[in-house]
Amino acid sequence: MLNDVIPPRPLRAVTSEPGTAAFLPPLILHLPGAGGAVVVLVATGVPGPLVVRMEDGRGTPLAAFPAEADTPVAADLPAGTARIVVTGTGVSEGAVGLGYYPVRGQFPAGRLLLKLHAFRNGSFVTPKGGLKGLQSRWRQAEGAARHLGLSLIALSQTAQARLSLKRAQYQRFRDAFVEDFTEVPAEGAAPAVVFLSAAGDGRSPEEIAACAQALKAQTDRSFSWIIAASADRLAREGNALAEAVGDTAQIVPAPAANHASLLAAALTASAAPDDGLICVLDVEGRPTKDAVALIRAAFAAHPDCQLLYTDEERCDASGTPLAGVFKPAFNRHLLEASPYMGSLIVLRAGLSRTLGIDPRFAAAAPYHLVVRTVAQAGAGAVRHLPRIAYSGPEHPPGFVEPETARLAAQALEGVLGVPVSVVPEAGTHFLRPDFPLPAVPPKVSIVIPTRDRAGLLGMALDSLIGKTAYRNFEIIIVDNGSVEPETFALFAEMKATWPDTTIVRDDGDFNYPRICNNGVAVATGELILFLNNDIEVVEAGWLDEMVALALRPGVGIVGAKLLYPDRTIQHAGVMVGLFGYASHWFAHALPDTPGPEGRLLARQDVSAVTGACQLIRRDVWEAIGPLDAERFQEDCNDIDLCLRARRAGYEVVTTPYALLIHHESASRGKSRNKLHRERLKAQHERFDALWHARTLVDPHSNPNLDRKNLFAALADAPQGPRDARTDAI
Repeated sequence: MLNDVIPPRPLRAVTSEPGTAAFLPPLILHLPGAGGAVVVLVATGVPGPLVVRMEDGRGTPLAAFPAEADTPVAADLPAGTARIVVTGTGVSEGAVGLGYYPVRGQFPAGRLLLKLHAFRNGSFVTPKGGLKGLQSRWRQAEGAARHLGLSLIALSQTAQARLSLKRAQYQRFRDAFVEDFTEVPAEGAAPAVVFLSAAGDGRSPEEIAACAQALKAQTDRSFSWIIAASADRLAREGNALAEAVGDTAQIVPAPAANHASLLAAALTASAAPDDGLICVLDVEGRPTKDAVALIRAAFAAHPDCQLLYTDEERCDASGTPLAGVFKPAFNRHLLEASPYMGSLIVLRAGLSRTLGIDPRFAAAAPYHLVVRTVAQAGAGAVRHLPRIAYSGPEHPPGFVEPETARLAAQALEGVLGVPVSVVPEAGTHFLRPDFPLPAVPPKVSIVIPTRDRAGLLGMALDSLIGKTAYRNFEIIIVDNGSVEPETFALFAEMKATWPDTTIVRDDGDFNYPRICNNGVAVATGELILFLNNDIEVVEAGWLDEMVALALRPGVGIVGAKLLYPDRTIQHAGVMVGLFGYASHWFAHALPDTPGPEGRLLARQDVSAVTGACQLIRRDVWEAIGPLDAERFQEDCNDIDLCLRARRAGYEVVTTPYALLIHHESASRGKSRNKLHRERLKAQHERFDALWHARTLVDPHSNPNLDRKNLFAALADAPQGPRDARTDAI
């Protein structure tokens, strides 16, 4: 936890009402430039759950949010806050303490204050007494404060208490960049769109009427709408349904009220030509006024497209937009975990009629149609349009209803030919295909670069051998100039403990890719795993998971989910183009952070994964490798390798089901001399010359998201083209 090493600073308690505890805001907020700061609060002494409320001097609530005892929570402190009040079971004056951290960078003195606080209050192991002890403690405090500061920023960026600010920002974005498409494609530029809807008993005439009004407002009138309702419902409410749609839709009868049966009846009633466009439209929401124009323009520009999906927005019960859902380009593994493509998916009519809508899958039938279409058409025929074209109600990601998730798993099993599990996650459900290993699992060559630090390497090797269930691996330690006797003793011990161990000596200057390439040169496995010497294995099945994914056709490289020792996220995939280079997505966030639409909870395709734990098949290595030791001696080499794999048509996948601890010195700090900084800058410039990172919008990100933010934050304005796109780099 954040407060294990550095405890929070206490807030001063004041007299409060019975059943509450009240505190004064931090005094630092009165310093120049500190207005509107983010504070991170840690409550102690009660079982929770709690509610934290910010009040002005008159006791008027300015903001409120839920919290759990002993769990840090971030909040934007509104201007004028005079008291912070905590309520909850067991809360009373004196029975609960409230502490805070000054968030690093919130004002000029923030970093120094956090370092000084860490130096004074942190729990560090340092030599006793003297200047040496003070210097050691300051170095540890400096590194720990840096890591803590980044974790606090991550916490504040992902906090529930920040929702009101995000909603205000989205409204500003919406005013400028939603329903802003003014082009209307010519009549022959692309086929008309045929919307298909199911008027099941759960859909009221009022909902259907609202959807009809949205279609009547379309800027492009090249569409038709077919609604299917059961004969029973038509007998009961036929007049009400007809009045709801007016002349906007054709209502057709269906033999049953099952959702899939209704959609199948609507598809059968469609007269769209084979190259025509059909769109399953859920009437719980509504298309934006430019939806038809956007769809037809995309198909006019890309006549080879077989499936198109768009961004969308979530609304409250009154229909007020709350937030956008900004999706990645085609993402095969994410699709096999959740219906991430959403509520506005456009398909070619001919292929859809050939595949059909299977009534057995009820509410999961649209998902079944989508995964079969993708399997038939291929990734290159799937495009994502990064524009909002649908407004719908709030709901969790994944499959919300357990029965729908079960049916979706059954549908996916039929497409993939492997068992599919349903994974419950925080009020929703994701799917997890169980890709089998061969009867004789392939040999994995684990390449570990190192130089001395026997204690760290010993920890990594002990956990690797002692906790890994997958046993067909060799260990290749590439020793880059070790000199300490403890290191050579460890090498001898390893050869005795795990006979399939090879020590390769490399006495050259530090050059990470050359060192790794030297390890691969002696490897005998069918798969190669680059593993840092500071990785700790904590779960037995991690390598089984990575190997099973790496053996899947189409996959080239697989990465794991890595946590810092304090269990915040170190790596959950790399987004290329962030900060003009490439960055670890959601770094320093809490381990159970779901990410946008729950993406961090499921397998997903990404553009790159870190070389700290990177598995690649030998045939892929031979096709695209080796690591570039000429241009990227220290940095960029692992990302470059992944991008070369992507360019060659291979997928790069990251999985949360392979979880390890990365002791990438959370307490180390980032001091670099001028020469080192210049070398890194030159490598980044060479990387940009190859991959245009300063302008690249990662296909697994979105041009509407901020390219200087690790947490999928909305940009003030689109930061890249919003044309329909594939997943290609």
